[in-house]
Amino acid sequence: MRTLILHQDEPKMTEWARQLQGALQNQKFQVNLIDPSHGAGAPISTAQYELVVVLTNFKGLWRPVIPVAIDNLMKRCTRLEGKYGVAIVPHKLNSGRAVRFLMHLMEKQGIMVDDFATVRSPKEFSALAERFAKLSRR
Repeated sequence: MRTLILHQDEPKMTEWARQLQGALQNQKFQVNLIDPSHGAGAPISTAQYELVVVLTNFKGLWRPVIPVAIDNLMKRCTRLEGKYGVAIVPHKLNSGRAVRFLMHLMEKQGIMVDDFATVRSPKEFSALAERFAKLSRR
C-alpha cells in the first residue's frame, strides 16, 4: 500500500516519522515523507497514495493548538478527497483533544480518518504499523 506521511518540521517529529516509515516498510508499505519545507509552497499531489498519515506535535494545555504549518501543508495537498487517513500525536496532557482537532482538520480536507493514536515513544510504531496493515486489508 502506498502511504504518505505528512509530519511537522522539527527534529523530534522528523525522527519519529522516519521510525514510522521503517515500521511501515517492514509491513510491505511503500512510504514517502513530506514536511512543510518540501517544495516551497508548491501543490503536492496525493493521487498515487492510498493512505495519508499526519504526524504532528501540539501546544497548549487546556486548548491544544495544532501548528499552522501542518494545516497549511494539508491545504497544499491536492486530491485528498476520499483518501483514508491516520492522525497521530504524542501522548501528553490533553492529547485526546489534540487528536480530535487534528482529525477535524483532516476531515475538512476530505480525508476519511480511519484510525488515530497518541504515541508515548517510537517503540509503539511497530504495533501501529501492524494495525494499519490490518486496516489496509479490509
